Amino acid sequence: MTREATLRLEDFIQAVQSQLDNAQAAMAIKARNLNLPLTFAIKDINLDLRAHVEFADSEIRIRPAGAGEKEASVFHLVFTAITRPAIEENAISFAADDPDDQSLDELGDELTMEERKRLEWAGVRTVKQFQDAQERGSVHSIGRVTNLPVERLRKALERASEPLVQRVEPVPRNGNAEAGEPPLIRVTGRNLVRGGAFPQVRIGDRPVSILHSSPRELLLAPTQDQWAGELAVEAAPTMATAMSFDLSAFAPPPPVETMEIGAVPEEARP
Repeated sequence: MTREATLRLEDFIQAVQSQLDNAQAAMAIKARNLNLPLTFAIKDINLDLRAHVEFADSEIRIRPAGAGEKEASVFHLVFTAITRPAIEENAISFAADDPDDQSLDELGDELTMEERKRLEWAGVRTVKQFQDAQERGSVHSIGRVTNLPVERLRKALERASEPLVQRVEPVPRNGNAEAGEPPLIRVTGRNLVRGGAFPQVRIGDRPVSILHSSPRELLLAPTQDQWAGELAVEAAPTMATAMSFDLSAFAPPPPVETMEIGAVPEEARP
């Protein structure tokens, strides 16, 4: 039997749950439309599933047994009711609470899918959780639990924590700005700020003023001659990145020099 004919165990359970939810929604509609003071619902469901068990890519997969197959395993599943507060209290959050966080999938080739699965088993699902584990000194423990080399984990973490500049663009001043104020520069990327520390940003080997900073965005107020060159961002002493850019077309014009005309001495008058 090919792998396409198998089904992940969690997909099977989710499919059964979805159909049970639909049945409960239908009962709610019936109760509202018919104004029933009393109706009936199923409290628990017991289900015995005969299937062959396979293990591939750190996943348990099941293949329903055909008629007459005697070597299949038997899964005894019991579905019971659960309230929303209980779900919220016990469910694992797959999404990052921090919008600036990254999922482990963004590590790319640094970790294989098998290794990312093993990290999820240890409760590490985002890059920030990975970084927090390093700050707590838990990388060795994670390595033992997941059976992954510690140095490989540290290398992947260092790569994931490196700052990256993806875009440099001009930003006009908002309507509250004084007339004549030059536009700003927005830098977007990731890991531009580390540990809440203020990053160091230089353009043309000179510091540039930072008006706003977050891990994914920097808002800069460059001088008139800092609209082109190399932008260097140092999020930490050993974490820096650089990118060449040219926004000279958006640079404000140089100030016009004016000459003050003084009074003509009386002896110089004709």
